[in-house]
Amino acid sequence: MRCQITLKPYMTGETVERMDVTYQLQGYTPKAGEEVCRAQINTVSIPGCMPENMQAEDAMGALEMTVSESKPYPYHYVHYTASRDVRGDVTIRYSVTPRPLGPEDRCGPYFDLKAEQGGANTAGLSVLVSVEGCEGEISLKWDLSGMPEGCCGVCSLGEGDVRYQGPLGELRSSYFAFGRVQSLTEGDFGFYWLAEPSFDVKAIADYARKLFGMLSKFFRDDRTNYRIFMRKDPYNHSGGTALTRSYMFGWNDAERVTVEDKQNLLAHEMVHNWPHLNDHPYGTSSWYSEGTAEYYCVMFPCRMGLVSKEATLKEIQRRTDDYYTNPTRHMENIAAAQICWQDRRAQRLPYGRGFFFLANTDVKIREATGGKMGIDDVVLAIQDKDRAGVTLGNQVFLDTVKELSGLDVTADWELMRTGGHIVPLAGSFDGMYAVKPKEMPEADTGVTVTSYEWTMAEEN
Repeated sequence: MRCQITLKPYMTGETVERMDVTYQLQGYTPKAGEEVCRAQINTVSIPGCMPENMQAEDAMGALEMTVSESKPYPYHYVHYTASRDVRGDVTIRYSVTPRPLGPEDRCGPYFDLKAEQGGANTAGLSVLVSVEGCEGEISLKWDLSGMPEGCCGVCSLGEGDVRYQGPLGELRSSYFAFGRVQSLTEGDFGFYWLAEPSFDVKAIADYARKLFGMLSKFFRDDRTNYRIFMRKDPYNHSGGTALTRSYMFGWNDAERVTVEDKQNLLAHEMVHNWPHLNDHPYGTSSWYSEGTAEYYCVMFPCRMGLVSKEATLKEIQRRTDDYYTNPTRHMENIAAAQICWQDRRAQRLPYGRGFFFLANTDVKIREATGGKMGIDDVVLAIQDKDRAGVTLGNQVFLDTVKELSGLDVTADWELMRTGGHIVPLAGSFDGMYAVKPKEMPEADTGVTVTSYEWTMAEEN
């Protein structure tokens, strides 16, 4: 199948008003009653774009389509179904408009189409409809005739027009920015933004590029393409979200932005480029994707000498207190996932839960192997299986631990999965710190609960 997508944004003054999207599909012949395409109009509580003026045609002329909706948690889709058999090449046209955001909104995953001074940015999944089975020669073209002179378009897969062999999903899981895009690039590594920042962008970009080089080496990845997108938020708390070989992070006028302030966020989102397990149903393995991102965003910069042991201790302590005082901490993984976008306390569970489970597993593996193996070896072995085409799941994690160390950590994993109390082990986090219980008030309730206090190992 061939698929060419043309994006034509329109900007008046400094504001993007809309973007026209055109698909030209060859070798695509759905039958009457079959889906032609679908729009993802909500993703984990974040609104996507409802296609406006949706039209389709083939060799026979205009193609009438029926419209239906489905809401498999945590998504909301609009389905466009053919009223007759499709003949010949298919063209799909529609428009999307940016989502209005204001100070009253709250930070969420950066999937939405958002306009800001000089242009707009978005995740592909919010503006590009999906086409079942679309894989082959995929091309992206930018038509900037509706934009002021000097504007450009870029996505995670490259600057300007892009062509690749693969699934359409790769483009849909990319980030996009268009307009008066500013950038700092070196080879295939790029850092992009629109609104003029009030901080040292070069320092942030230089740190991220250095981190990417080190992480790529650790994860045995010789691909050099990676892109980071930055957006300005209208509210007073910002975050980050990772997609295909890229991520987007936000900034605002209230929070300070320095390398020190952002180093863990930058590392967390970048680590998402590598470790993962299949997360079906939703929430099945988020403990691993978020746990590894948390573990390595804390430990890796310290190992590489980018941050001090003292600063790393503060990051571990913050995560400890956040997790052990979270009122939802005893929820089972899937149950927490089912409410996590209504109750953001539950949304944070996989981060802390995976973080401490992985740290404890590292201690046990090191003890069992005389220090020859650790959690790094497990993560890298799972990655090798992924690259070899093995279907990943929680059992792959358990099997890999046993293969490398002889340990069966199923009981520990079940304790973690079901929301049991995880007691941090001495020797965690490369043995740099000592740990002991302490009492704290639970968040929101004030009930006294057990958390833990970390100190430098040499102080004990």
